[in-house]
Amino acid sequence: MTKTRKICIKSLVKTPIKDGFYMPAEFQKQEATWLGFPSNPGTFRLTPAQKVIQAVADIISKYQKVNIVVQPSMWEHACDVFKNCKNIFVVEVNTNDNWLRDIAPTFLIKNVNKDIYLRSVGWKFNGWGNPKEIEHNLDALTALKISNSLSIPFYNKNDFVCEGGSFSVDGQGTLITTEQCLLNHRNKNLSKKQINTILSNYLNLTQIIWIPHGVANDTDTMGHVDNICVFVGVGKVILTWPDDCGTEQCVDKEQEKWSLAALHVLENTPDANGNKIKVYKMPHPPILTYSKEEIKTLPVTDGSFVRKANVRLAASHVNLIITNDVVVVPTFNCSTDSRALKTMSEIFPDKKIVGVYAREIVLGGGNIHCMSQQQPYSTKT
Repeated sequence: MTKTRKICIKSLVKTPIKDGFYMPAEFQKQEATWLGFPSNPGTFRLTPAQKVIQAVADIISKYQKVNIVVQPSMWEHACDVFKNCKNIFVVEVNTNDNWLRDIAPTFLIKNVNKDIYLRSVGWKFNGWGNPKEIEHNLDALTALKISNSLSIPFYNKNDFVCEGGSFSVDGQGTLITTEQCLLNHRNKNLSKKQINTILSNYLNLTQIIWIPHGVANDTDTMGHVDNICVFVGVGKVILTWPDDCGTEQCVDKEQEKWSLAALHVLENTPDANGNKIKVYKMPHPPILTYSKEEIKTLPVTDGSFVRKANVRLAASHVNLIITNDVVVVPTFNCSTDSRALKTMSEIFPDKKIVGVYAREIVLGGGNIHCMSQQQPYSTKT
């Protein structure tokens, strides 16, 4: 006999925009950082990948609370890893993968006098638009599970396929996304205008900026914006930029095409306040590929992406994590590492900038920002 499990859904009837809730920017005040703990052997080389997330958690926990989401099979191990970390809490959630940016709730807030109320949105997750190829049934419940664990009323938008890595907001009504991602096979029945309306109603927006494409060879997500361009302030974005971009000397012609196209849009589209957007050019790593040795040790299971040697990695320094007091930047032991850290120190002179070697996470198809979700500061639910 098959057992049917009932899940309590405290769904809200109205849309967030009607209730006055909005999505704050990542650079606004946070309550906590949620991090996924690599647990799926079909995605990662577990031990080295876990060490990357452990390093990220250790850095952030010096300044704010960190919640580690881990599958039941890894719960005791994760508890042991973080047993001496007073500001890190291990939360058991049964997932397929732990790409929290895409499967955790999108948090919203509303200011009422001196109080800040917290809500969340859960989008439909179907394996990045590949429901038949990618195991995702457990991931699809993660936003609801985390919201219920926090006792947060939940806007359940389960008829719109979307992941948190597909957009970046400035907290003032502006969102950036890519046409490659949201206008492909995820929501074939919806036009750009209809998608604009959905995003505006659920994140409380007045300006949506569409850049054409994500980073070169981002085949896993089909162009998530958080790998190419993200807000680092109101009216300020970082854009990944290969060396000598726009000149005959540029070696990375594939990435050059998409960085130039994004720059053209950003320089010619105002934000929600009608202001010109300032673009900071973040060095793009040299072309990195899967090595034969890595492919031999990357396990493959049913329902996971298959990796191949010499195929380009979708590596980017833009896929970083911004918190209240520290910015964690992915590094790759390459020529652009120090310049990427310098760029961020110029943008955030009052924050500590720390690099973490993140190749092991990139081997799984994402990066450290993809493993994270920020929970904004609030006083009430």
